[in-house]
Amino acid sequence: MSNLICTVRSAAGSLIGRRQPGEMALVLHAGSGNKNAFKALIAAEYSGVKVELVKNFQMGVSNKTPEFLKMNPIGKIPVLETPDGPVFESNAIARYVTRSKADNPLYGSSLIEYAHIEQWIDFSATEVDANIGKWLYPRLGYAPYVAVSEEAAIAALKRSLGALNTHLASNTYLVGHSVTLADIVMTCNLYMGFAAIMIKSFTSEFPHVERYFWTMVNQPNFQKVLADVKQAESVPPVQKKAAPPKEQKPKEAKKEAPKPKAVEKPEEEEEAPKPKPKNPLDLLPPSKMILDEWKRLYSNTKTNFREVAIKGFWDMYDPEGYSLWFCDYKYNDENTVSFVTMNKVGGFLQRMDLCRKYAFGKMLVIGSEPPFKVKGLWLFRGPEIPKFVMDEVYDMELYEWTKVDISDEAQKERVSAMIEDLEPFEGEALLDAKCFKQQNEGSSCSASPRLASATVLHTFDGNKNAFKALIAAEYSGVKVELAKNFQMGVSNKTPEYLKMNPIGKVPVLETPDGPVFESNAIARYVTRSKADNPLYGSSLIEYAHIEQWIDFSATEVDANIGKWLYPRLGFAPYVAVSEEAAIAALKRSLGALNTHLASNTYLVGHSVTLADIVMTCNLYMGFACIMTRIFTSEFPHVERYFWTMVNQPNFKKVMNDVKQADSVPPVQKKAAPPKEQKPKEAKKEAPKEAPKPKAVEKPEEEEEAPKPKPKNPLDLLPPSKMILDEWKRLYSNTKTNFREVAIKGFWDMYDPEEGYSLWFCDYKYNDENTVSFVTMNKVGGFLQRMDLCRKYAFGKMLVIGSEPPFKVKGLWLFRGPEIPKFVMDEVYDMELYEWTKVDISDEAQKERVSAMIEDLEPFEGEALLDAKCFK
Repeated sequence: MSNLICTVRSAAGSLIGRRQPGEMALVLHAGSGNKNAFKALIAAEYSGVKVELVKNFQMGVSNKTPEFLKMNPIGKIPVLETPDGPVFESNAIARYVTRSKADNPLYGSSLIEYAHIEQWIDFSATEVDANIGKWLYPRLGYAPYVAVSEEAAIAALKRSLGALNTHLASNTYLVGHSVTLADIVMTCNLYMGFAAIMIKSFTSEFPHVERYFWTMVNQPNFQKVLADVKQAESVPPVQKKAAPPKEQKPKEAKKEAPKPKAVEKPEEEEEAPKPKPKNPLDLLPPSKMILDEWKRLYSNTKTNFREVAIKGFWDMYDPEGYSLWFCDYKYNDENTVSFVTMNKVGGFLQRMDLCRKYAFGKMLVIGSEPPFKVKGLWLFRGPEIPKFVMDEVYDMELYEWTKVDISDEAQKERVSAMIEDLEPFEGEALLDAKCFKQQNEGSSCSASPRLASATVLHTFDGNKNAFKALIAAEYSGVKVELAKNFQMGVSNKTPEYLKMNPIGKVPVLETPDGPVFESNAIARYVTRSKADNPLYGSSLIEYAHIEQWIDFSATEVDANIGKWLYPRLGFAPYVAVSEEAAIAALKRSLGALNTHLASNTYLVGHSVTLADIVMTCNLYMGFACIMTRIFTSEFPHVERYFWTMVNQPNFKKVMNDVKQADSVPPVQKKAAPPKEQKPKEAKKEAPKEAPKPKAVEKPEEEEEAPKPKPKNPLDLLPPSKMILDEWKRLYSNTKTNFREVAIKGFWDMYDPEEGYSLWFCDYKYNDENTVSFVTMNKVGGFLQRMDLCRKYAFGKMLVIGSEPPFKVKGLWLFRGPEIPKFVMDEVYDMELYEWTKVDISDEAQKERVSAMIEDLEPFEGEALLDAKCFK
């Protein structure tokens, strides 16, 4: 796995402006072993869309070019180059590829299936992939290793895999009865864990996850991309040396491995039409009743249902060829929660899918108050309930089955009433009615008013993740009600809630067709509830860019705000070096967002989209809780964007007035709630919580006020003729004649007497640098941790050599005659280097300084693999 870490159809309306897949190949910029690239490649195999990997992609080189950075300003891979422009963020890319094929079954066939696919994609990213990364990356040297943080990551991962295991106990796939995009994304994210760190003794706790993963990776379209997958045999040791994880070879390596041929047989068995006669029902004599004709009549009858559809049913019905059965749930006293009861029925219908071509069914949930009764009517081919149904659908034994005697007029009328959804039914109201007829249809059959009720959002007041759905609802004209008397830590721990979301996260949206969790998936569902909603753009590329910024908001903005904020509030272990890394990553992300917003009022197009809603809600946590004015002033376009958004009428209806944090919360063991804005109805209660944030104002005043600057000894040094910012501008702006302009300018400015000192550094453990991208990531991490001396230093770091082991050498310009003490004390990487003060009276050393500033190649007789600048 040597290169592993190199790195809708709309349910309510179709997208316009879609290109045909055959027009032009999509080009994917990524290393061949990148699990995030696998998502798009596997989706392309299922969709018949042509996606080509760019040739000769070299991680750490190709993604640092100006051309690549124009496609993704933070240099992350993969990036998809399309005829209409680039798309970044791997899940957004996979969505684009999937949507490139009209009516793609990878996205389901109904609004609720679409929502559940998005729900599991987001769960995969936030609960599975994120926690695998928090466990794996510190062990490989990409992040500081902290034992308590690892324990928390493993516990969170086990919780997530436990929930996934429960879901998969009764489902072959995440959604429906065939592979969807949710399975592709989940499998690719699990791949990292299985191949790199989740050994057999770990995964054996989750047998259904194991079965699911190995089933998926052995599907032909997965194997074309992943080749043979092997599970990690050991957990990587904690090391300063970033050892590469054991990675599966890309597609082209499959030629060397004959093993994948072993999966050809099941694929042939799946595709071959010959097995059909093996079902005894296909051997029955022909019947005058054509089931598909009845299903079409049922679906197409909109008026005079009793006179047309019911009469037509009895005209068609052939008791020689078919049989009718009533079913009554045996344990109705358990049906105390409405949506749980409806989900139970929905699950039964999913499992009945194996007899779709031989059956028609109606399932009714009856009663206005609990316990609710579940009763059904089924039409089966043949004189009895098919044996394969009784054998394979475990729910069958949960019902009492009674064959209908059509000579009994009362029973015959009961059949008619159940087909018609007649209300009241046997003297009681109908809570829900579901029909089993067309492929992948488990939703309600008729447009009954009881199913058009408002969706209910379970959340606490002031939850920024709930704001996303509420604001989307305001723009879309969709009715979303808040659950009454929701109490965080109590309501979300009840058995009823945990059936909606097994890990108890909020919010959860309760819909007529079942619950949806993961806040971005909920917002997508609300948006898709309105046909042709402009919040989702008007073309395939706009849709892709909206998804791209939603994912960027989650992975690059929200995640890093959380890594900075939550440890300070006591919700996670506080580690100073981890905080520094989070702040540096957040600044990088906000910098990229700032650049985009410099020439755009909105993230996509010329009006508010779902991307703006999600981004603003995620920024809200930062602005309201920890990102003070002194911090956000570095990103003026982000500031302008945020305040523009939160003052839009539909945002203000939900968020009320937003105030920026006055101070950074102090580090505390006690988990204090974040200072968050409450929604409109709770605004009167806000003053009760107001006194708490005042306690953190003093440290923030010290941070924001300019007076504390002289406390750094470097600020007390005599003024220097060398102005560091002038040199940095000269370095950045010199595009030609670099030696004559920039290098000469440097030596003209340089002040070795009292102002600055130059230092060479050489990594002490170059023999460990056996993998190029790991070495470059190591250097990148060092530069992130050096951010605390940004105003006092300039640096160049070179990775040297065309073959391993690679050498790491650097040049640093520091304010003052020595390396600043606070740098030596706080940047643990400093001790990994040998530091030598430059003697500029030695012409050879002086020339070496010039060569390092210039990125002269070859350097000391060797090729440059990478050159990074700290300025």
